[in-house]
Amino acid sequence: MTTAAQEPEEIKPDDLVLHFLNVGFGDNIVVELPADDSGRRRYGLVDCKDSVKTLDYLRKLMTNAGVEPSRLAFVCATHPHSDHISGIPAIIKSQYCPEELWESGFRHKSQTYIRILEGVINEKIRMVRVSSGMEWYFPHVLITALSPSVTLRNRFATYGVDMNNGSVVLRIENNKENVIIRKSEEYEGNKSEEAERKAGRSVVILAGDAEFDSWSHVCQEFPMVERTSTHDPLVKKMVNYLSAAVVKVAHHGSMHSTPLDVYEKMGPKLAVISTKQKASSKKLEHSSLGEIKRGLFPHQSAAIALEECGAEVLTTDGSYEGQLRADGTTKKNLDNAHEGTIVVVVPPGGVIRYTKKNDEAKDMADPPREV
Repeated sequence: MTTAAQEPEEIKPDDLVLHFLNVGFGDNIVVELPADDSGRRRYGLVDCKDSVKTLDYLRKLMTNAGVEPSRLAFVCATHPHSDHISGIPAIIKSQYCPEELWESGFRHKSQTYIRILEGVINEKIRMVRVSSGMEWYFPHVLITALSPSVTLRNRFATYGVDMNNGSVVLRIENNKENVIIRKSEEYEGNKSEEAERKAGRSVVILAGDAEFDSWSHVCQEFPMVERTSTHDPLVKKMVNYLSAAVVKVAHHGSMHSTPLDVYEKMGPKLAVISTKQKASSKKLEHSSLGEIKRGLFPHQSAAIALEECGAEVLTTDGSYEGQLRADGTTKKNLDNAHEGTIVVVVPPGGVIRYTKKNDEAKDMADPPREV
């Protein structure tokens, strides 16, 4: 990771770049895919609260990359809460109108959601209802849906599955080779190339607002199994699909976001939280404490779970980085104790690095070409 003592490094054509825009309380993630064989990059968008900031950012990104304005490869609406989708109708009407819209299938009656559906019809966008196990291939990048489980998807709004647990969770992996060819080579011999490679260092998990019910299904459907050195016939013995270098923390780091054991499976080096700090108080009827006051985003329980896994935590509002340590003596990360868009570079098989801009939620941000 880039620190104050390190020289920034130019973003390379084979780097996957994630831009977590600072939009206050909401998610807004621009996905910059590695360049293809012709040197052309493509772009995707996972959630969009602020269309004005997003459109300006996309224009600057494409200008810097020498790319003419073009349609996004995809827009993923993880779930229909306004802090995740309010900007999508304007994206659909723009010159960056996506080729595909990925969504959870959680039907909603909000006017924003209806405008998204109307845009899909009017602009002839391919609409994909996502469920776990679906895959998309972008030469060297594999995107896998970890959630929602088909079981949960078929229970939306009818049998007690709330909208957050219906969120789309994406696993994005950057590879050195064309991922389709590499997967075909997996079936040669009795030794698993899939098991041998260190995939996690080039994996990002974007967790939407998924909460405990969702993660219980993810862990069932993407298990971590003990490894053996060889196997015959060919059966994968050790692929931890949840191993990741970067995680976009679910539900803004709320107390209901992600259990500790899931973070332990992920083992992230960096955790990014898109948030704006809020505080609340709660009366405790059956406790001598009477009332407790707490910060909500990120909640202390989520922060502690991430810390226990050794993750460096960054928030778009800087609220975590400036907190006092438990002993009340020193700050955690004063260099990043400010608002700002967070840009994370994920090389294929390399070490991630990041930078944090200084834009406030209402400000525009310039995408860097060095991180």
